[in-house]
Amino acid sequence: MPRFVVTPAAPHELFPACRLLFAKHADGDRRAEHCRDRLLAESAASGVFVARDAEGKLRAATLVQALPGALGLSWAPNGDSTDAQDAVVVAANTWLRSQGVKVCQTFASADEVADMALLERHGFRHITQLVFLSRDLTGDGAALEPLTGELSLVAEGPPVSLEFESTLLATHEGTLDCPELNAPRTPAEILAGFMSSAPGEWFLVKRDREPVGVFMFEADPRQDASELTYIGVVPELRGQGFGSQLLNFAVGGAALTDASALNVSVDARNTPAMKLYARHGFIEYDRREVWLAQFNEPRPQGSG
Repeated sequence: MPRFVVTPAAPHELFPACRLLFAKHADGDRRAEHCRDRLLAESAASGVFVARDAEGKLRAATLVQALPGALGLSWAPNGDSTDAQDAVVVAANTWLRSQGVKVCQTFASADEVADMALLERHGFRHITQLVFLSRDLTGDGAALEPLTGELSLVAEGPPVSLEFESTLLATHEGTLDCPELNAPRTPAEILAGFMSSAPGEWFLVKRDREPVGVFMFEADPRQDASELTYIGVVPELRGQGFGSQLLNFAVGGAALTDASALNVSVDARNTPAMKLYARHGFIEYDRREVWLAQFNEPRPQGSG
């Protein structure tokens, strides 16, 4: 007889399951309440999996989320035994595959790194750090700067033009920002990941009639800030100062929204981008370790 019964959490179990999941955190109850509320609002895209013993007691829980564009998010499980935690990860990974997820990410702060061993047994591998940067927009240095060199902006937004789509995909070629996310996914899936994001300010940048790149930012509802969700230059024009011009304009444009800061996250391996942001006044305020699992790869024997 199996030691545990593993199923998705029932609605009435969401709060105790989330409490178990976040029990190691000092603010675990607050996180659990927030998680439950989000799950009840977005249940179709997320799954909480729990392991119960023969008496029906919750012994382990984990949370996963399927995102547009064949992407997923996973949280490290928590429970009172390794076997129970392994069981919920296997069930969660199976569910993610059933949702069409090809690449799943998980993030950890420095004090959560040890918990990632639970996911590493099931195909997750550490790949990089994600660096969070912020640029103050309240000083004199955030004025809107005009584009130079015959550059022009074309405002975009869903539904976007075919030219915007093709330029956005071109800027992913040779990217240093977590290229592992792109390799398993089709161009249509990469685009779907962007098109599902919250509406914001999206721009196609052109020189004469030729595309140079794109940048996108949106308001962050959690704080008085805008988020630079993406900036990219087509491969043949990199290293010619266009990235700096695009970033100048993004900073100025975000300042016009009355945001107090412009935030961005970048792969720590992307040295050119890190240097670019530093030159433009962005300051690091946090880091997270990043693990990925590719579910379209052959699975190791016995993995989830």
